[in-house]
Amino acid sequence: MINKIDKKDTLGQIVSNFPLASEIFNKYKIDYCCGGHDNLESALIEKNLNVAGILKELNEAYEVFVQSNNEYIDWRKESPINIINHIVRTHHAYTKKELPNIDLLMMKILKAHFSHHQELLLKLHKLFGLLKIELEEHLIKEEEVLFPLIEKYSNDKSDITLAKVSEFIKETESEHDAAGDLLKEIRELTNDFSAPKDTCTTFRLVYAQIEALEKDLFTHIHLENSVLFSLVSSEK
Repeated sequence: MINKIDKKDTLGQIVSNFPLASEIFNKYKIDYCCGGHDNLESALIEKNLNVAGILKELNEAYEVFVQSNNEYIDWRKESPINIINHIVRTHHAYTKKELPNIDLLMMKILKAHFSHHQELLLKLHKLFGLLKIELEEHLIKEEEVLFPLIEKYSNDKSDITLAKVSEFIKETESEHDAAGDLLKEIRELTNDFSAPKDTCTTFRLVYAQIEALEKDLFTHIHLENSVLFSLVSSEK
């Protein structure tokens, strides 16, 4: 086996080169989206994980991936405009659809299970509410301000436009961190989305939908932080 992934590679680089690495990172709860600039070794050491063992697992999976000739879109080779269109059509559309769906189900389980899981549900309802507000505002700001600015810069290559883009990217990355922190709190509160044994199907569905939202957001944020924003910075 020829090692393709090195322990000094950043998490963002690894997922960009090998998209299925995200599944391994998710398994070990390694933040490759907001933490995409961290290198693999430091991220694993921080979580007290086996560096050699997980590096071996990644390289074995990568070898299988290459041998199977899986085709995927290397977004680093696409234009910023194509990436933006994909983000809006895929990730923004999904988030806008799921947030109200989860919110509605959250109210149902809050009412049905309040007497037995009051503390858990009140905390979860508050955290999800904060996440929902954060994401709804964030998506609109991207669509109405950041993405049009990036498109403008792609056309005019103006230093003034680039300065505005760079400033808004910093704000956007900060908001990504805030959303990531809320998701970490939710995951910890729900014991990795393990619903209490005495709860109903709707309760388990809420947990499953929040976890699915988390996975999509990880992909979404990685695509912006580690790919789109890097491409824009290197376009000049």
